[in-house]
Amino acid sequence: MKYFIQKKTSILIAVAKYCQLDLDIISEYSILLLQFLKGWKMRIKDFSIIKIGYAFRESMVNVPDGDVKVIQPKNITGDGRIEFRDGEPLRVDVSISSSLQRGEVLVVNRGRFAASVFDPPDDNTWIVTSSILVVDITKKSILPEYIACYLNSGNGQRLFRRHYEQTTVPFISRKNLGQMDIPIPSVERQKSLIAFEKTAKKYSRLTTRKHELLIEILNNELRSNGSGKTMKGSRT
Repeated sequence: MKYFIQKKTSILIAVAKYCQLDLDIISEYSILLLQFLKGWKMRIKDFSIIKIGYAFRESMVNVPDGDVKVIQPKNITGDGRIEFRDGEPLRVDVSISSSLQRGEVLVVNRGRFAASVFDPPDDNTWIVTSSILVVDITKKSILPEYIACYLNSGNGQRLFRRHYEQTTVPFISRKNLGQMDIPIPSVERQKSLIAFEKTAKKYSRLTTRKHELLIEILNNELRSNGSGKTMKGSRT
C-alpha cells in the first residue's frame, strides 16, 4: 500500500511538470489522495515544517526595552491558551533569523505536551524557547486550530505518549513529532470540531466560575455561623 501511494503521488507530480500545471494544486490533490488511501491519516511532517525554538545559552533576563518578546512553556495551558502573568511576557534583546508567524502551532515538547495556535496580540517580534516546537502548516486543507485541538485531546495525548523518548523528563523530538500520524477530516469537519471545542472550553470556564462562587458563598456562611449568626433556613 505504501509503495502504491508513493507511486501515485510521483505520477501526479510528473504529469504536473510535463503539462506545466500548478504544483500547489497538484500537491493539494495528492494530499487528498493520500488521505483517502491511508484512512484520512497523515504524518505531521507531511503537511508542515517543524522548527525548534530559540536556544538561550544563559538564563533569560527581562530587558524592559528589548525588541523581542518570548513565549515560554509555562505560558501555554493544557487546553491551548496562551497566558501571561505579571511581568510577562519577558522581553529580550537577541539576534534571530526568524520570528513567529500568525497561525503557527506551538507545541510544548518537554515535561508535558500541549499545543496552541499563535495569534499575535501586537506587532512586536515574538519567539519561543527551545522547549517549544513550532509547526508551520503548509497545506490549506489543514487548519492550525484543528491540529492544536487534536494534540490537546485525549487521543492526541495518547499519541504523544507513544512517540516520546524515555528520558528522566518526558520529551518528544522534532523528528518524532513529525512521525506522529493523525486523522485529517474535511475542512468543514475540522471547523465543526474547532467550534465544538470552543463551546466546551466556554462551558468549562462558566462552570468553574460557578463552582468558585458557590464555595465563596459557603465560606461566607460558615464565617457568619461561626460568629453566632444562623444560616437562612437552618433549624435551631
